[in-house]
Parts: sequence; structure tokens; C-alpha cells
Amino acid sequence: MIDRSSLPLVSEVLDRLGIPPGRHNRSICPIHQGDNRSAFKFSDESGSWFCFRCGVGGDVIRLVELALDTDFRGALRWLGIEPGKPPVPDPEMIRLRQMRDGLKRWVRTAGRAMRERFYREEMTITAMRKRLEQNPEDLAAWDALAEALHGHAALEHKLDAMIGSEADQIELFMFMEKTR
Repeated sequence: MIDRSSLPLVSEVLDRLGIPPGRHNRSICPIHQGDNRSAFKFSDESGSWFCFRCGVGGDVIRLVELALDTDFRGALRWLGIEPGKPPVPDPEMIRLRQMRDGLKRWVRTAGRAMRERFYREEMTITAMRKRLEQNPEDLAAWDALAEALHGHAALEHKLDAMIGSEADQIELFMFMEKTR
């Protein structure tokens, strides 16, 4: 029985196969080597993948089998798992996985707070614009609009980075920690 938690992430296998990472968990297929960057969809969370052109999917072991045209044992060896022996946990892989998990938690919590703030600002902007259409001399509405617009574009940029690649998320995290 193979401990699935000891297997590398699909993105790590793709990197090792020399496949450039795509955006939003999509890439070119390492099996049919096409040039369509959205044909191959993968999930590091579930450890699964699917190629819409090949019509094939599976886990990282199956990906290595098909990409390298090898059998199950050959795929395990390529992944650094000796068939019949329990794998030795790699401390670096454990550390990277913990860092990724921490980043995902941060993206969830910080992203939720940013989305709520963005929504509130959007509601205020809309309401104040309607109020100013009726009375352009309303100073309180102008003040509320200015306050809602202050930093609104930067917040939108941060939200875009939240849904971007892992590298975008890391860059945003480092920026926000530095400017705290």
C-alpha cells in the first residue's frame, strides 16, 4: 500500500518532467506533448489530473507511467519510491508542503477579509454615486465616496493576485508582511 501523502504534488512532477507551469492549474499535456496550454488540468490538493485531448486522467503515478512510457514499478522508482519498501520522508518535501498549506490557509482567510472589504467599498461607491446624481453639492457623499475609493484599486490588485498562481500569492504575502 502506498502512502499517498508521501507522493509529490502534480505540479512538482510536471516541473520534473520539464513542463512549464500554466495558470490556474492548467498546462500542456506531458503525455501527448501538445501545445494547448489548457488541455491538461490538475489539482495539487486532490493529487489528480486530466487531459481533455487524451481523455485520460489519474494520479501522479499514472501520470509518470504514461509520460515516460513505463510500468508501475518504473514510475515508483522515478518518483523515488522503492517498490516494496516504505518511503523515507524527505524533510525538505515536508517543509515545502507545510509552507504550501500555510499559504493556502492565509489566502483563504486574508482573501475572505479582502473580498468583504471590497464588497463594502463597492456598495458605498455605488450608493454615493447615486446620491451625488441627485445632489452634486452633498459634501458628506463626496467625502464618503473619496474614502471608499482610497486604496480601492490596490485592493482589487491584491484580490487579483490572490486568484493567481502560487508565485503571485507568495509575492503578495511577502509584500503585505513587509508593509504591515
